[in-house]
Amino acid sequence: MNIFEQEIKSEQNRISKLLDLMDDYSDEDKQGVLVLRRKNGNIYCYERSGDSKKYLGKNDSDAAKEYVKRRFLTEKHSRLITDREILNKLMRQYQEYSFDAVMSGLPGSFRAIVNEDFNNTRYEELKQWANADYKKNDAPFPDNEIYTKDGLRVRSRGECLHANIYSDIGIPFRYDCMIRIEDEYGNAKDVSPDFMIQCYNRQLVIIEHLGRLFDKQYALRFGEKCYWYLQAGFVLGKNFFVTSDDIKGGIDTREIWEVAKAVERLFFAK
Repeated sequence: MNIFEQEIKSEQNRISKLLDLMDDYSDEDKQGVLVLRRKNGNIYCYERSGDSKKYLGKNDSDAAKEYVKRRFLTEKHSRLITDREILNKLMRQYQEYSFDAVMSGLPGSFRAIVNEDFNNTRYEELKQWANADYKKNDAPFPDNEIYTKDGLRVRSRGECLHANIYSDIGIPFRYDCMIRIEDEYGNAKDVSPDFMIQCYNRQLVIIEHLGRLFDKQYALRFGEKCYWYLQAGFVLGKNFFVTSDDIKGGIDTREIWEVAKAVERLFFAK
């Protein structure tokens, strides 16, 4: 599944969640018209439907507020229904163009011929994905300037070690990319893992290196990030890996290598 499909499916899921949380509003709720009358500095609200007119009270009355709220929810419900239909139609017509998808649509005789150039195409896709434009964390860098051997500026020595290892073993990655995650209630939050990797089988993997766990607020913020990662299906030890400095700022390189080996196995898995 490519990034476009992931975004569409994410929006479909979000719309479904929102509709589940809403009452069933119909077009009948749109029949009335809100009419305002200004007199002596006050605003009086009426609902006009055909030749009849119903007084709702002043603009700060509960009845007027409820009328506006219901009209807003009716309009939102209508738009969600429309958008869901558009996206469903789009996904029915959209054709995946990856190597596996195209080959699966060809006759079996084509798939019997192994072509290494075709197989390498998938790796080129992964490099293009990693090097494509994406939204990055805009938080300022610390005063100390740390660069990888490829010239990428990173925020810590631990991140530098991770980046250099992945470059050495040929695993393309996105650094400090922003991703939007939604929970089961339709709430959304932007978070930025230190590294995100797309594997051959299209599974996404994220890695975080923690350099300041001695800071209580830093640790609490990371705990919140774990909640959002889980909402997106990133499970610790499965497709979400964490390394950390010790309380004195020391780094165990062996720990980072063990994580890199686990990521490497996932990356090349078919």
